[in-house]
Amino acid sequence: MNGFDPNLFWFGGLLWLGGTALVLSLMGTDSQTKEKVHSQIEQVLRDRLSQLGIPTWQALQQKSGLTPHSLRRVRRGDIGKLKLNELQQLATALSWSLEETMHIFGISSSAVLEIEQLRQQCLRLREELQQQASQVQSDERDFAFEQLQTLLTNYPTARKMTQSKPDLPAKNLVALFTPLENLLNSWGYECIGKPWEQVPYDPQLHQPDAEDITVGELVYIRFVGYQDGDRILCPAKVSRTLPPGIKSEN
Repeated sequence: MNGFDPNLFWFGGLLWLGGTALVLSLMGTDSQTKEKVHSQIEQVLRDRLSQLGIPTWQALQQKSGLTPHSLRRVRRGDIGKLKLNELQQLATALSWSLEETMHIFGISSSAVLEIEQLRQQCLRLREELQQQASQVQSDERDFAFEQLQTLLTNYPTARKMTQSKPDLPAKNLVALFTPLENLLNSWGYECIGKPWEQVPYDPQLHQPDAEDITVGELVYIRFVGYQDGDRILCPAKVSRTLPPGIKSEN
């Protein structure tokens, strides 16, 4: 006996709707027609939610685990923009197989596979870039340590010696800082001024210790600054006077 199969009719209707959406998309139909197709797709989804006893879109989102943005894509019919795992989540929530869902919404399996492959490639490239950035950072640290190794290994002992012998001449410790100077030179960093040098105040190069110091006024370099070409890394700290007992070298 040939009877009417409502399930077959339902699925056939969905296949027709999905095929229509795909054809319209390929033909570049106008926005009004696309809106009509999107409205029909949303109605199909509403009917499916009603069949499954899913009361709201929010309930579908919670059941599928989709983000609000992805769910909006689903309702607009832009399901082809979902990731493969999101498409699988939607299919499971709607009690459809992945193949049924793709047919219903006119999604080519090859297109989904290509998109997923591109996504995986992007993830791999991102991981490679992160690894390269970490390696560069590690190489920079190793280079800096190599340049400063003499200073880093001798400084703790020198500090201990100054505690035991407070009268130890400071000039005996100056040589320890040669590696630091070598490192700055290798980076191309230049000093701004010399300690206790008298220079005209330049707000681009100097940090004054008083607000009323004017441009061009003679000041003393208390602490040098550094620059990398035209880029000021830190300005030199300047003052109208030198520390008590210090004479200018000018």
